[in-house]
Amino acid sequence: MPPVTGNGRRCAVKPELHLTKAAHFAATAARLDPTEDYEAIMWAGMHSCTHWTNAIFHAKGLTDVEFDFEHSWYIDRCPDTDRVLAGLDGQLGGLLDALAVFEGLRTAYVRGPGPFGPEVLAQSQEALERVRSFAEEVFGEL
Repeated sequence: MPPVTGNGRRCAVKPELHLTKAAHFAATAARLDPTEDYEAIMWAGMHSCTHWTNAIFHAKGLTDVEFDFEHSWYIDRCPDTDRVLAGLDGQLGGLLDALAVFEGLRTAYVRGPGPFGPEVLAQSQEALERVRSFAEEVFGEL
């Protein structure tokens, strides 16, 4: 049985599986209508970004496959926080910044009282494209 990870899940997800899962979320989002289904598109984008971020962190040696970030603040739960922090350059730190965009939008608009609508989706899509672009630099075409 895989070990319990820093985020409490039992898993050992390798970069290839993270990429596959991200592709499934991206394909689903592509079939949705941005005006009618903006919340589902944002949700799928958040999960794509999380999977791409974890794949990159594993491939770059910042985290082992037994630890996945589900939220940007999980850095405090990482079994080797020093290794992650030492490896975070501007580009890799930007991945966590992109996750924070989704977290902020989810808290303020999806769960909270903010007037969430299709126009807010653009903010999450910008974060999504930043992470997708970096993932393509690391892994090639997604």
